[in-house]
Amino acid sequence: QEPPPSDTAAAAAAARVCARSLAHLRRAGRVLAQERARALAGMSGPVASRCLLQVFLLAWGIAQLAAGERVVVVVPCYNEEKRLPAAQYLDFLRLPAAADVVFLFVNDGSMDRTLEMLQGLQAEAQAQLGPGRIDVLDVQPNGGKAEAVRRGMLAALEGKLGSIGGGPLSAAVGDIVGFWDGDLATPLGALPDLLGALRGAEEGPGRLRCRGGVAAGCGAEDGMPALPPVDMVFGARVGLLGRDVTRSMSRHYLGRVFATLASLILQIPIYDTQCGAKLFRATPQLHEAVAAPFRAGWIFDVELLARLKRAYAARGTSTLQDVIFEFPLHRWHDLPGSKLGLSAKVGALWGLARIWHEHLSPWTGPWPPPGTDNRTTEL
Repeated sequence: QEPPPSDTAAAAAAARVCARSLAHLRRAGRVLAQERARALAGMSGPVASRCLLQVFLLAWGIAQLAAGERVVVVVPCYNEEKRLPAAQYLDFLRLPAAADVVFLFVNDGSMDRTLEMLQGLQAEAQAQLGPGRIDVLDVQPNGGKAEAVRRGMLAALEGKLGSIGGGPLSAAVGDIVGFWDGDLATPLGALPDLLGALRGAEEGPGRLRCRGGVAAGCGAEDGMPALPPVDMVFGARVGLLGRDVTRSMSRHYLGRVFATLASLILQIPIYDTQCGAKLFRATPQLHEAVAAPFRAGWIFDVELLARLKRAYAARGTSTLQDVIFEFPLHRWHDLPGSKLGLSAKVGALWGLARIWHEHLSPWTGPWPPPGTDNRTTEL
């Protein structure tokens, strides 16, 4: 016997409320939320009601946890009013895999209506997905991509954003912060891949390696020993067969020359320093590295790595090479509209020399510089 239409509608409404409630509890129960969200599609009315009851019974216990795992992705924006693919960000946030992701858009002193567009996107996300999924930080005046990324990451690390509860981010509870190019040359579909590599295991067909031991799902059946967990995962634009990585020939070869020089300066075998898709655990070393403004302009990624190398060396716990994992992207397209001119690219060579002199040469002073307060930086 078919249930009355009113019961069917009530069951559907209950299922929607349950799914939304589970999404709001994502930070402390990410895995539970994802598994239950996948099951909601086939729920009958009574099952949906039981799910609602479970949610409310779990709410008190989950609330006792000091904010669970949080993922804050900083997106720097300069004059992106007509270029930012806003709809793709909203579509991504609707996915179960994005249940614990927050996008922090940083308006870097834009001269057009980028700020108004971002605020509208934030309001739309709140109306459709609930609060705390998109936040906006306005930085004035324009300071460049490096400063926009640094200010955004620092605001997230220090808990200075209203939409991100639980105070400062901490690696002790699994918090993650990173940055992503706003034009989505690296698609958002790569974000779950990078998160999976950072959290413990690289999943799916063609798995490369498993990290973190049995607790991360690594076992003898993987055919290889578990590797130590990492603190950073970077996208790498590698033109392998079966991957859709498209770059202009000039940009590819210039990039290879630059990456080789950066690798020599940093003394680590890194393949791609400049890919705009990077995730980090919220470690004290990362906080130290972003406490002061960068001086290297658009090659700030290399300066960030140099600072991190010194921060890890100072603690003596591990080397930078041991805590980085480069993930070969499945898809990356060279998009038009680059804001870098020829002089900036040539100036990168001088920038590499200055990074070596200030952070890595035998005559470099102690890091952080004397007088730098790494606990707080005014925003």
